[in-house]
Amino acid sequence: MYTGKFKKLAGLGALIDWGVAFDSRPSGLKGYFKYSPAAINKSDEEHKYLIGKTDTCQVQILLTDWNAPFEINTSAGVFVDFDNDPHIIAYGKMETGETVAEYREISIDLEYRDMTRKPKYIVITICASKYGDYFTGGVGSTLLVDEFELIYE
Repeated sequence: MYTGKFKKLAGLGALIDWGVAFDSRPSGLKGYFKYSPAAINKSDEEHKYLIGKTDTCQVQILLTDWNAPFEINTSAGVFVDFDNDPHIIAYGKMETGETVAEYREISIDLEYRDMTRKPKYIVITICASKYGDYFTGGVGSTLLVDEFELIYE
């Protein structure tokens, strides 16, 4: 699940616009989740070393000043470079491979890289398989989420 828009199929993957218009400065994201990971049993060539390991879920949030939503192309390997994209103003994430049988609260703090630039887009992604973009994960991994909200201090 992500904020943005599915554009079309592209080869064996998809073209996806990441981000929706947004211009405020939350301090984080809060909500509840349950997770049941499976063993990773599907992968692309680059991630074969993960076969047999426990899957990992991921919730991430980023604020950017891109001029348009970022076009992900899973077939061509075009993804956001979270470490080096100069347009990322703030970023935060939660990852776990732990089984969480009852809803547990999560709170993800946004780490601001720049306090002077104004956000133009927000991206929130929620996935049961952290490497799903790379066609890698455990069939049957299940992530349930509820009551997500942006936090402002």
